[in-house]
Amino acid sequence: MTAQRLGLSSSAYFRTNTIRGRNIALISLLVGWSFWVAPFGSNGQEINFAKQIRPLLTRNCISCHGPDESHREADLRLDSFEGASASAIVPGKPDESEVYRRITSDDAGVRMPPPEHGSALTKDEQELIRRWIAAGAEYTQHWSFIQPISATPPSSRFDDWTYNEIDCFIAQKLESTQLSPSEMAEPHQLIRRLALDLTGLPPTKTQVDRFAASPTMQSYETIVDELLASPTYGEHWAAMWLDLARYADSYGYASDEERTIWPWRDWAIAAFNQNMGYDQFTIEQLAGDLLPAATPAQQLATAFHRNTLNNTEGGTDDEEFRTIAVKDRINTTINVWMGLTMRCAECHTHKYDPISQTEYYQFLDFFNQTADADQNDDSPRLDVLSDERKLLIAKLELDIAALKEKLGPPRSVWQIILPQQAQSVENAELKINEDQSVSALGDVADKDDFTLQFSLPAGVHRALKLEVMPEERTGNNVGRSDGGNFIISQILATMPAANAAEPTVKHLFSDAAADFSQSGYDVKLMIRDTVDDLGWAVAGGPGAFSQPRFAVLSFTEPIQLDSPSTLTITLIQQSPWPKHLVSRLRVAVTNIEQAAERFRSNQLEPVDPELAKLEAQKQELSTPAKVPVLQELPLEKHRQSHVMLRGSFRVPGEVVTAAVPIAFQPLPDLAPVNRLGVAKWLLAAENPLTARVTVNRFWSRIFGRGIVETEEDFGSQGSFPSHPELLDWLAIDFREHGWNVKRLLKQLVMSATYRQTGQTSDQRLEIDPQNVFFSRGPRIRLTAEVVRDQALAVSGLLSPKMYGPPVFPPSPVKRIVNAFSGGMDWHVSPGEDRYRRAIYTFLKRSQPHPLFETFDMATREVCSLRRFRTNTPLQSFMTLNDETFVECAQQLAAKMQQHAAEVDRQIEFGLTTALQRPADPQQTSTLQNLYSQTLGRFANDATAASQMAGLDEIESKANNQVAELAALTVVANVILNLDAFFTK
Repeated sequence: MTAQRLGLSSSAYFRTNTIRGRNIALISLLVGWSFWVAPFGSNGQEINFAKQIRPLLTRNCISCHGPDESHREADLRLDSFEGASASAIVPGKPDESEVYRRITSDDAGVRMPPPEHGSALTKDEQELIRRWIAAGAEYTQHWSFIQPISATPPSSRFDDWTYNEIDCFIAQKLESTQLSPSEMAEPHQLIRRLALDLTGLPPTKTQVDRFAASPTMQSYETIVDELLASPTYGEHWAAMWLDLARYADSYGYASDEERTIWPWRDWAIAAFNQNMGYDQFTIEQLAGDLLPAATPAQQLATAFHRNTLNNTEGGTDDEEFRTIAVKDRINTTINVWMGLTMRCAECHTHKYDPISQTEYYQFLDFFNQTADADQNDDSPRLDVLSDERKLLIAKLELDIAALKEKLGPPRSVWQIILPQQAQSVENAELKINEDQSVSALGDVADKDDFTLQFSLPAGVHRALKLEVMPEERTGNNVGRSDGGNFIISQILATMPAANAAEPTVKHLFSDAAADFSQSGYDVKLMIRDTVDDLGWAVAGGPGAFSQPRFAVLSFTEPIQLDSPSTLTITLIQQSPWPKHLVSRLRVAVTNIEQAAERFRSNQLEPVDPELAKLEAQKQELSTPAKVPVLQELPLEKHRQSHVMLRGSFRVPGEVVTAAVPIAFQPLPDLAPVNRLGVAKWLLAAENPLTARVTVNRFWSRIFGRGIVETEEDFGSQGSFPSHPELLDWLAIDFREHGWNVKRLLKQLVMSATYRQTGQTSDQRLEIDPQNVFFSRGPRIRLTAEVVRDQALAVSGLLSPKMYGPPVFPPSPVKRIVNAFSGGMDWHVSPGEDRYRRAIYTFLKRSQPHPLFETFDMATREVCSLRRFRTNTPLQSFMTLNDETFVECAQQLAAKMQQHAAEVDRQIEFGLTTALQRPADPQQTSTLQNLYSQTLGRFANDATAASQMAGLDEIESKANNQVAELAALTVVANVILNLDAFFTK
């Protein structure tokens, strides 16, 4: 209601409402202005149902009197005109309407809602209901279920301020709320905001200097285009998508074991960088495998829906967890693309939105026809070797060939011995391969012993190497257990005696070493005389169970042969853990003395270190990742889908077939009745939600809040859009211009709305404390990933390396323990992998990196559409003390020291580098005082100074230089913890 209608000046109007504590209600009224233009018409009776009445009914009535027949009270529906007018509302006659009588009654036994279900409606709310009924009790459809209509960008008195259509809608709302746009942000502030928003990294010094020298729209647009074209753009925006996709590098649940899904993460990064249309982006992730002649990349895209949790524990019901995964896929699909809480209809008809329980399971049928994972994750997998890797392999092969030519013929201390026979006590199929390895195929017994005979050449043999290898035909793990592990209880070596009449000779082992042994299952346990529950196992090692493992065993006495003989190796595999048997093995011998001891110290192989490094890199790059993907079952194997009573898979109800909720448009003509048809349904022009939800999501990431604040709920329980006409205009424009994400983002950041300063005033805070009207620029804390990446970037430590397996940066948690899997050690990645962007950090669902948890990152157990920002002391503890942030401070301090000799100039350089703006004299002065205070302490404590500066040896520099660097490190640590550093 306008100030003029009340006969008040604008200032008196706002002041009066603030005093009465109704300022929030006023803001809500103004936010939804376009929905009801004149909340009370000239006759005093005009009421807007969508804006004023539906929220009252939803909040107070619909949970008991809505579409959910299983929880409906008194057989009364108030969510539709038909239901309400049948018995509770007499249109035009509020005094004869039972609803009005109940909400105004003073009798606790009659009043609605009942006291135990909520507070009575206020007098104002009762009056709204009375006026609405008197006007005819008109019901209208929820705003987001109506197709968007593109409005003409309006004019306002701020037309000179506007740059593009976005600004026209914003300006009109500002004018109606007695606000005006803010001035443009200072160039340094704006260019930093822009770079952080588009790439998640600070701008380069060149970009900052160029724009500061010429802050024109042409210069600004050039930098926008540079940032959108940067590969760092895809890394930043893919991080947002990983929340929606519930991406993690482990399965979840109690065991939470590692899994290989990172190639899908790389696919998402590449898709953003290639500016794949959002329509194609949608189709490939939901149904890439169903496209004609689907490419490997399109099949890989469907790993989006393999990001579900998977229970690898023994003793669980496979069908239960398969069903949970399928439900997660449909809930995620509708939540991500339509912004609806479909999950609510799993057990009963949705209480608030038009989705029945039957429709929930009809929609589930689309996703119920894939070759799904059981508890062992026995799902279709795709071998992935990216184009980037192929190019790197080709280059490495050239480098290796050149180095080998330079080094001459290779020498090896190991000689592979040839298998002649292989037998299994439990009759497993032991196949001898061309590479002289032996594979265990066929059925898997709970326990088994393998006996293998090898041809042993003449010579002296002092040690044996047992290589346990992954077998592609049986899961590509080194072990055949459900999880991929093996346990060798004991290893025996025997040979025929020189005299055939004598018994065979048993050769014992005196020592054993391995490239990795599981905690409690050391390799030495298999060279004992006894057999018990223990032995050699390898859970928790780098690369999990998809990498070969080596054991080197030194013979107690050397084997000396004048002529070839036969060596029999027996692997005793009698662990109480079922199926913990090796998948494939190969045996070699050597005459090197103390081989096991030398193997432990990494001094066994006389290989050129550079050649070893190159070959290791090639080996790592050449091993394809096996990624779980979606694969449709043949028609004859399609499952029958049922309504699950009370949501339980154990209580099937009526049989249902694939269909979409009838409240929305049907499947497009000629669309297949499968996941591909669902994708086309989501993208159809008739779908009222997908484009709206999508543009709102990108708007929210740029401006700090969505036009619809509840990004996760566009249903009747969600919030109204602050600028509905703008939302619809953006949605239609986005769809009609090819679902072009980079174009959309460029529109947003080019707008005058975006380029406003983040500074505010008392008036703005009084009228619009949450910046709902966007009368100023965003001022919010950076996300977890950007907090870390920015610190690495400004210090100079950030690695530009893209793609590949997850990495393990420093973490205060050194070992992660799980209930049933034994957990894993957090081995910090070497070299530049230690400093890669946060998106590449290994994410374990049960215990993410502490930085992510502390800075409000989603747990990734389910789809998360919006992060809620918090401010806690733990965040400061993390950025002040975490190993990575301390290293960043040390590196920045070193750069500051190298930049200039004078302390004030060093500090100015540090501030400018971190904040991308000229140093503030007051901050410089304060930090100089801090420097002086700490310098004195470090000058008298050389050890503390060396540790603070990150120097290994005090003697590496003169003591005064060490103290100065240590004091600068303290200063740099403070700079990297300024509020301005963590805020855009």
